Amino acid sequence: MAADKGNRYGIDSVNILTPREKQVFYMLLEGMKAKEIAFKASISVSGVNYFIKRIYRKLNVNTKTELVIRYFEFR
Repeated sequence: MAADKGNRYGIDSVNILTPREKQVFYMLLEGMKAKEIAFKASISVSGVNYFIKRIYRKLNVNTKTELVIRYFEFR
């Protein structure tokens, strides 16, 4: 059943993220803010926000909290 939920919410889809999206994804899981991610990844804050929107869309979540909760529920 957990695998079904993982597929339903897209958490198993972490594998479809691009390398840059995965980098941003894991920084989000560490609790980093967009400005911190931008500095560490050497991209603009607007670039980080773009990647965050793409990650949310691909993983079918709407907030960082939802992303983290679902990640730990279905990993």
